[in-house]
Amino acid sequence: MKTLNKSILSAMMIAVMSGCAAIGNNSNEHTVVTPSGEFTFDNSFEHGLPTEASSKALFDEIDYQRASQAYIWAVPLVSNYAWKAAYAEMGAEDGQITYVESHKSKLGGLTYNTSTPYAITWFNVEKEPVVIEVPTDELRGAVHTMWQIGISQMTKPGTYVIKAAGSETPENLPKDAVVLESDTNYVFFGVRLMAKTEQQRMQDLEALRITRLDGSVLSDNPVNFPEVGIDAKHPRGMAFWDVLNEAIQAEPVAERDRMMHDMLRPLGIEKGEALSPNARQTGILNSAVVTGEAMVKNIDFNKTERLPQSVYGPKGNTWEIATASTPDQNRDYGMDLDGRAAWFYEAVTNDIAMHGFENGGWGQIYLDNYRDNDGNGLNGSEHYTLTLDGDVNFADLFWTITVYNVENRAIIDNSIQRADVGSNIPGTVKDEEGNYTFHFSPTKPDGVNAANWVETRPDENWFVYFRAYSPSKAFVEQQPHTIVPNFQKVK
Repeated sequence: MKTLNKSILSAMMIAVMSGCAAIGNNSNEHTVVTPSGEFTFDNSFEHGLPTEASSKALFDEIDYQRASQAYIWAVPLVSNYAWKAAYAEMGAEDGQITYVESHKSKLGGLTYNTSTPYAITWFNVEKEPVVIEVPTDELRGAVHTMWQIGISQMTKPGTYVIKAAGSETPENLPKDAVVLESDTNYVFFGVRLMAKTEQQRMQDLEALRITRLDGSVLSDNPVNFPEVGIDAKHPRGMAFWDVLNEAIQAEPVAERDRMMHDMLRPLGIEKGEALSPNARQTGILNSAVVTGEAMVKNIDFNKTERLPQSVYGPKGNTWEIATASTPDQNRDYGMDLDGRAAWFYEAVTNDIAMHGFENGGWGQIYLDNYRDNDGNGLNGSEHYTLTLDGDVNFADLFWTITVYNVENRAIIDNSIQRADVGSNIPGTVKDEEGNYTFHFSPTKPDGVNAANWVETRPDENWFVYFRAYSPSKAFVEQQPHTIVPNFQKVK
């Protein structure tokens, strides 16, 4: 009786561990049924060894699970390297400014702001520091590591020297230079040009200098003005791992990432080694890149199920706080792993100025929405409306609602070459009740004001960002009358 009870208890323990029942084909083998498959042990699960076939299957499962999690871990790094590669394809080299202002030139960039022009570049500080001369406070931006952790804001005119973390500070520094350190070899630099006239923006751009300490410019080429942007999203298939491997080879290993590097080694991705996966590794990586992206899409597009920091408004409201990651990518006692995956899958860079709900309203607030009032995804084949109370002050400066494609998280490519509506869009009107009613559909509905409509693409899901620049105190406090309402599908 005692032996029977012990066997029953063992079976219950295995069932609890696996989530399924334990079965056996004969007295010499014991098979455990798990969500990951069936694994057989000689003698019993507790006392036996995995059979040769189950050993291979378990190693495959280990590596598959680790590769899937590696996708989540690598999202901000791969995003930045893919972004850099896209700009290189558009004709830019390291240290050469690329200027994007038009709708077409911003196509492909992850959730670009459509309201102001950008000046963007990357450079390497591994061997020597780089000097940035910011001529005016109408150039506002920051420098970030390749993990997209902010190094410093650049909102004031001055001279900034960026050097590799731990390297000696040069003696021949420019006068009054601000010295900054990067713990990645490559650095991203980007600013918005805030001057109101194109003439002044061009003058500010010309005065912006990126040089070595001796004053020589990093790039002899003038500013790059691409006519049409290209996709800068995370690549799919083996290309994802190619980009991750490029980044791993180029960058130092942070202490917090050592365990992930060890997980990648059995998959053929190892610092100091060429990427040449065998057939088994390639099969696992090709499967895991799909699962990894599916997991990240789920974290991103269902944030409030996973990330309490993204909850916005009362229950039933479909808007979320988009800035799901802390600027330093740490939260409580761990890494903000899911939060940064959600943010950097659909966006680039992260700065405390983007966290208006947390910083008391300084800077901006970013909300996102992927669904209508019934909880269904926003489909480009359908017609939706969004009505905002015309008496509510959402922002002291202005607010915008910008439409992005789900597929590449970039501004929608449409025939009207406009992806947004908002208080800053010329020609925007209020309805008879004094409210703002906006329309989103593949064709403009009859009688609808053109500036109150965005053209969507049939059979493609889209989402929006609601940005409030210098958000009002009431909006920051989420006072009930300021809560942004849900999209309504026109039936």
